[in-house]
Amino acid sequence: MRITVAGISLNRLFAAVGLLMVSTIPALISANTLLRMQTDLGGVDIELFDVDTPQTVINFLNYVNDGAYEGTFIHRSARLGDGTPFVLQMGGYIFNPLAGPFTNNSGISHIATDTPVVNEPGISNLRGTIAMAKLSGDPDSATSEFFFNLRDNSATLDNQNGGFTVFGKVLGEGMEVIDSIASLDRCMDIIPISPRPCNNFPETPLVGMQSPDNAVFSSSIQQFNLVNFVNIGTDIDSDGIIDTIEDAAPNNGDANSDGVRDSEQAGTASFPIPSGEYVVAETESGVSLSSTDVLGLTFLLTTIDHADPNNPIAMLEFPVQSGFGSRLSGIATGGSTTLEIILPSDKLPNSYFNYGPESGNPSPHWYEFLFDGETGAEINGNIIILHLVDGKRGDSDLAADGVITLSRGAPVVKPGDADGVSDTIENAAPNNGDANNDGILDSTQDNVVSFLGLRNDYLTLSTKDTFKIHSIRQFVYDLEPSDPDKTGYENSGILEGLNFPNGFLSFEVGNVNPGGSVTVNLLLPANQTPVTYMEYGPTPDNPVNHWYEFGFDGETGAEINGNLVTLHFVDGQRGDSDLVVNGVIVDPGAPAQKANISGSSGGGGGCSLIGQSRNPAQAGAWWIIFSLILLLRLKSVVRVRSHL
Repeated sequence: MRITVAGISLNRLFAAVGLLMVSTIPALISANTLLRMQTDLGGVDIELFDVDTPQTVINFLNYVNDGAYEGTFIHRSARLGDGTPFVLQMGGYIFNPLAGPFTNNSGISHIATDTPVVNEPGISNLRGTIAMAKLSGDPDSATSEFFFNLRDNSATLDNQNGGFTVFGKVLGEGMEVIDSIASLDRCMDIIPISPRPCNNFPETPLVGMQSPDNAVFSSSIQQFNLVNFVNIGTDIDSDGIIDTIEDAAPNNGDANSDGVRDSEQAGTASFPIPSGEYVVAETESGVSLSSTDVLGLTFLLTTIDHADPNNPIAMLEFPVQSGFGSRLSGIATGGSTTLEIILPSDKLPNSYFNYGPESGNPSPHWYEFLFDGETGAEINGNIIILHLVDGKRGDSDLAADGVITLSRGAPVVKPGDADGVSDTIENAAPNNGDANNDGILDSTQDNVVSFLGLRNDYLTLSTKDTFKIHSIRQFVYDLEPSDPDKTGYENSGILEGLNFPNGFLSFEVGNVNPGGSVTVNLLLPANQTPVTYMEYGPTPDNPVNHWYEFGFDGETGAEINGNLVTLHFVDGQRGDSDLVVNGVIVDPGAPAQKANISGSSGGGGGCSLIGQSRNPAQAGAWWIIFSLILLLRLKSVVRVRSHL
């Protein structure tokens, strides 16, 4: 399935949230319409007030039916002066990154609007209700934009500007999803300076973007950095997947080929992944699915901390680029059941991870969910069988209540070695995946790891086969953001005149004899010839984290030969930043080149940090300066039309 936005064909499933057309709208509405919005952070069921606000409901459904909302994004997460969430607004704008950057609104356009609808006030703007946005001083100016009330706003919005028309409400647990979106950092929170890079959209909630205190803000905002609003419709079988999505599944909507359309079966759910291929989930006889949430890139970005070396999923691959959660009912209290998940034939995971609580750890977290004889996932090619027990691991409410709330999870591909870098990335390294030219694929060796640098070229770390390299991390800014004094690049005079084309690296070497020595080779791209190697952390003579030159002193330090850096470590000595004799070398540091004052992009790089990170949510520090200077010269091309 594909859509066209501003003349550009885009796969609709790369958007974080979706809106599909309702197939028919009855001429005379005799009962309240129930619809389901499927967002990348979870589904939201809503009830429209057809009887009390008939013209507004018809206006809203006209936009839905015309496909006008396809590709829109949530553009306003408004808060009161004390920070209390106020409203979450959407339904007006489309962002096409190919038409220009988000930072100056070049790629943003307002959807075509119909004739404004006559105001129909009367229902209070209480928390969880949906109301129409409109122009200030014009009660009858509402068109396409609407908002969710995040608090009781009746004291102000019921009377302001003729009263804001409430035309629906959120049902069940949908407000948890709305609240999770409202809790995201907004552009103005990420860049607390003026002029703001998001220009007319400073209150836009963003995903996977970090403030300069943690990393460098990226001006390359993509659709998965926004919360896009694209799918809404009826769900006759109440499995949580909108009927029009299931009806578009293979075999004329009967993806499991049982002779019945999937949209008519509460025990079968079929839904597409970003590639456009379909996944099928099917329960045992008598067990029903409900509240199925299809979770994509936006959800993954909100739950994976790539800077956390203990995060078990940070470096794994997601072959279907999404996951899902659901609720299974019709089970005896404390009983067991299975759920079969059929992936496209070319998607072959080797593990399954859940995101949710476990016994002994009530906070949501990622954990491996392989079959342990009672619960977990059995994987056979592209088919996954989830074994579930009411109240046990995998049931996120951990209560024996006859309902299994399946933890949100995803099939993954674990690397073939212990370095934490995916096999796909290592196998694409130079020399057909054998970057250190030892005759063995890097992806199969714990002591060799090849990974993409910040400029999309390869770096390789290698040591003796008795050691293990793991916890590979890269930083663009502030090597240790957790430090209260934020000691980093900008405050360290010792780094003046140096450039770091690979940002800052961190890795660990294990299986070392306590107190023993280790030699690690760092092979850089051929055009990089560092002049020194800088380390960050404490040293035996200075327990405070600081930058220092890691020159070879005959025992520890770096020897540089062209693009090859040989690092000499001794467990617990200078260069091992934990300074503990424990059999593990912890190394945060970076090869440095002389800064190119002219700013050329050759081997020496520019005089600032690198411009693009391996993580799409990050970019170089120079982009902040460049973007702000550019914004001073640019004139806004988009006017925010609807507001409170």
